[in-house]
Amino acid sequence: MTSGKARAGELLRRCVPAWLKACVPVRLRAWARLKLLGEPWPDLAIRHPLFRAADYKALRKAATPFDQFRKPYKPPIERGHQASYFVSRWFAEAGVKSAFHAGYSNGRYLFYLLRKGIDCGGTDLELTEAPENEVPASVFEDRVLRRLLRVDFFELGVDHLRSTWAELPIDVLFTEATFETLVPWRRQGFTVLKYRTAQPEVRHGLLYERLPARLGALRECFRNMVFIEPEPTAGGAGEVFERCARRLPDFEYSIWRFRPPFDQLFRLSPWEPTVQAVYAYTQDSARLAPLRAYCDRL
Repeated sequence: MTSGKARAGELLRRCVPAWLKACVPVRLRAWARLKLLGEPWPDLAIRHPLFRAADYKALRKAATPFDQFRKPYKPPIERGHQASYFVSRWFAEAGVKSAFHAGYSNGRYLFYLLRKGIDCGGTDLELTEAPENEVPASVFEDRVLRRLLRVDFFELGVDHLRSTWAELPIDVLFTEATFETLVPWRRQGFTVLKYRTAQPEVRHGLLYERLPARLGALRECFRNMVFIEPEPTAGGAGEVFERCARRLPDFEYSIWRFRPPFDQLFRLSPWEPTVQAVYAYTQDSARLAPLRAYCDRL
């Protein structure tokens, strides 16, 4: 969307009274944005038999509470649900029993993992830092909510995990578009406010020093680590994860590239060519076996 259309869209949203917006169905608002301004929130969802299966349709219907926590003027986006289902299905087929999601989201990944029979938890930002990450009420049991830690991953310690998990190590630590909030993979802009307002040297230190050190400190808490993040050539991501590999000498390091059409599903922006890659650190290579149907090893 051009900057002119973006400004026009913002002006239109300010001029239309809130009560009038509330009277207009979400789908009609989305149609109006598409026809009048160009869709400002395009959906990167893809067409694939995987997402026409009865299993996905049933889980997607059950996951509708997560759509209600988007800003009211934004339509539901399928891409996040497809990505969550893809990862949860992969893990289930790989025999994963427990998973920990380091992500800035609202628990959607945990929802899909639980429905696949995988015990899980995660870490998220404080609501004051990311209010859009509020977890829908009554979606999770208290046991799961206690494991959704409101602590930045860079502050996560072994004691956090020991206090909420009966048994360690956890099978898989994973992210999807989490550390991209720090990687300069696009011409401008960062997703999370606290990182967007940070000085460049602070972001650089978090990526190149704190992240490898944090993974090294947590290596005994996880059997495998999988990060779906910007491809190696995007903003120095390859060097970042190479540094992480040096802190994890007991793990086998590999990089995987998505084949079409999944390269479009795991893409960071419709306006940038950057796609995501899978950075895997494994002690059990069988966990990656289901991935071979959709990815090539670099």
